[in-house]
Amino acid sequence: MTGFWSSWWAFAFMLAPFVIGLSGVAMGAYIACSRDFNIMLAALPNCLWLKQQIPLWGTTGLKSRCYLVNTVCAAMVYPSIGIRRGLFDADEIRNFPRSLKYRMIASVWLTTIGFVWLFVGLGLIKLSEG
Repeated sequence: MTGFWSSWWAFAFMLAPFVIGLSGVAMGAYIACSRDFNIMLAALPNCLWLKQQIPLWGTTGLKSRCYLVNTVCAAMVYPSIGIRRGLFDADEIRNFPRSLKYRMIASVWLTTIGFVWLFVGLGLIKLSEG
């Protein structure tokens, strides 16, 4: 097993989660910096979560926009949790623009897959050392 970790395959195996995860982060940042951000806000006018967070974080800085986009992305992946807590309106989530919704879901899953892959790879390296 030690031979594998010193090969180019190991390099590719450990580079892949960064490429996958950072592409998800880049998708979220793109949504935050483009007109998609305003489309997202317009599609959720009755969203209690956004009404609470926008005065706190604002919508002008990259950090605040990315935070708002990522929280709505999580709501798109698991909408029942936010709806059950009363933070999101079920009709607004159902009528959310499909193309933006799919990009937001893809962003979350790419980031999650990259993160999990990285930790599995690090675990395999640690196991092969011992």
